[in-house]
Amino acid sequence: MNLRTLALIVAATALSTPVLADINNEDSVLDNRWRMHGMIGSTFADKDDYDSGNEGKIGIGKAISTYIMVDSHINYGELKNTRNDTYSRFAGGLDFLYFPLGAFSLDADALQPYMGVGLTYHEVEYEAPTVTNTQSDYGSDAIVGFTYELDKIAIRGEVRYQIDSIKKQAPIFPENDSFYTYAFLIGLSVPFGEKPLPYNYDSDGDGVPDRLDKCPNTPRGTPVDATGCPLDSDGDGIPNFRDQCPNTPPGAMVNVHGCSIDDDRDGVPNDIDQCPNTPYGVPVNAQGCPLDSDGDGVPDKIDQCPGTLPGLKVNSRGCVLSQTVALSGVHFEFNKARLMLDSQTVLDKVAESLSNEPDVNIIIMGHTDSVGSDAYNLKLSQSRAESVVRYLTGKGISESRQKATGYGESKPVADNNTDEGRERNRRVELQVISPNK
Repeated sequence: MNLRTLALIVAATALSTPVLADINNEDSVLDNRWRMHGMIGSTFADKDDYDSGNEGKIGIGKAISTYIMVDSHINYGELKNTRNDTYSRFAGGLDFLYFPLGAFSLDADALQPYMGVGLTYHEVEYEAPTVTNTQSDYGSDAIVGFTYELDKIAIRGEVRYQIDSIKKQAPIFPENDSFYTYAFLIGLSVPFGEKPLPYNYDSDGDGVPDRLDKCPNTPRGTPVDATGCPLDSDGDGIPNFRDQCPNTPPGAMVNVHGCSIDDDRDGVPNDIDQCPNTPYGVPVNAQGCPLDSDGDGVPDKIDQCPGTLPGLKVNSRGCVLSQTVALSGVHFEFNKARLMLDSQTVLDKVAESLSNEPDVNIIIMGHTDSVGSDAYNLKLSQSRAESVVRYLTGKGISESRQKATGYGESKPVADNNTDEGRERNRRVELQVISPNK
């Protein structure tokens, strides 16, 4: 078998195999790292010339498909013929190597045979007792070999069948000639860089391959979404597996534990805290504002007069100021001074407020509409005011702190010619006389 026949066999075998199919297969990954190799060995000439010697070779190559690698190299050898004439040969060339078992797929076997063809440029320097000369020419090679992958390197061996030609160089060579040599080489091949990962490689084992995984370092066993990121049910940026407050309201600012930030440490997170600068330790309501049980605008913590009657004006200490307020909700039986049962709720609150304000005195003022005589209305209003005083006295409020005054129809607040106006004029008012004016 000559070189041309072997080259045709290699080419036909490569073309009959879908060597480039893996380029269009998205599930395959080509290990196309650059590979450098260094090899040494011996060269033996054909039977006619008997040139033999040692040879060294270094090269670098790169896979262009799972099956094919392009390999460039330089060689140097020193040869001697049967007459002890010596010559040195420097060669550089380009090889096309075919690996029928698919050496460059990620799951390839360690042992990979190959065959190939090469084009080589030669420079030969002859040294004889009487003549020194050089020449250059081009040749071609046929190659068979193998690689065996170890952990970081590969063992590589090959046999090269090479064509050399010589020109007539009397008295060394009597005529132009061509001859063939066999080179037997062994060495190491080293890839550069990290080996590519499989197409669906999943480094964190979350079920989402790295090529789609936006969070490639998710702890093992953590539930993830379609992008490979840990589930975050409340959308606060803290994944469920370390979210200590998994139901944070949308938009809330959270800490590293996934809990709403509470700058004033009152137990109400910032996003719903209507009083975000409450002093530390002050009891607050659900809105994060200091508790104000009596609703007078003064927090319980500094309210010196808790339980103030709703509607009364207070000072900065929560104690009532002198003022007059209508006791809405105090009703009497028709044309009588007897309190109706629904009045007790209002008057109980008045009694509670007065109990909390021992320095406050009050005047209960009764008013009527204009129906009836002035004298009758004056007497009725006085009686009704006194009924209120009696009720409050019964609730523990000293009679000395109270005064009942009836004004009859003399101080209307609305038009007595209408039903609505007369209803507004039939009223009881409480005048507060506070020492804290």
